[in-house]
Amino acid sequence: MKLNVLGSDSNGNCYILQTDKEALIIEAGVRMSEVKKALKWKISKVVGAAISHEHNDHAEHIKEFIANGITVLAHPCVFKAKGIENLSFRKEIHPHQGYIVGGFKIRTIPVCHDVPCLGFVIEHEDMGKLLFITDTMMLEYRVPNLNHILLEANYADDILQAKIDAGLVPLSMKPRLTQSHMEIRTTKDILQDSDLSGVNEIVLVHLSNGNSNEERFIREVKEVTGKPVYVATAGLELNLSKNPY
Repeated sequence: MKLNVLGSDSNGNCYILQTDKEALIIEAGVRMSEVKKALKWKISKVVGAAISHEHNDHAEHIKEFIANGITVLAHPCVFKAKGIENLSFRKEIHPHQGYIVGGFKIRTIPVCHDVPCLGFVIEHEDMGKLLFITDTMMLEYRVPNLNHILLEANYADDILQAKIDAGLVPLSMKPRLTQSHMEIRTTKDILQDSDLSGVNEIVLVHLSNGNSNEERFIREVKEVTGKPVYVATAGLELNLSKNPY
């Protein structure tokens, strides 16, 4: 299984899990043309696209995906917000439910954002079990037997406060950010409180463009987990295997 990151920030989020035969897209925050390039134009192998929530950096291009015959899995609020009535390529999903899409099994987890938002536990015989969590201030669930983790590490309190003190970020931004996105210490706490014995790598997603630090976040997460750590940036490719060695 290969992971392709097409975007993982406020400019647009999109990730592809793909084998030679099938692919699952997570998020629709980038144009379909970019998705087609990453798939080497083999769009017919896409079995579906799972969308976490309605904000444009995650869902702006849903209609374009549907127009290309891709079944979109999302909370009903997403389809309502985007004015989508096409039933042929729309599949409503709900918290604490399981879905089968091609060779992928998807279980949904509710998370804490300012609109309804879902995290995903995704299983496939070629990669084992993957956790995908973005756009939340916390995660109250712990998922056992994971092989791969994609987890938000959006900002650091000290970086944000320094920007506010310098007048570079308005104070009014702080409550919205702290109540809807994950601070690096929360990310580390979740990982330390999780069973990482079977985890091959940790990918930090949705870093703030101005309130994070890639090198620091990678270093700090490595220190508390002892695992290989990556930051999801456009162009990142990783091989996701159950057995890395």
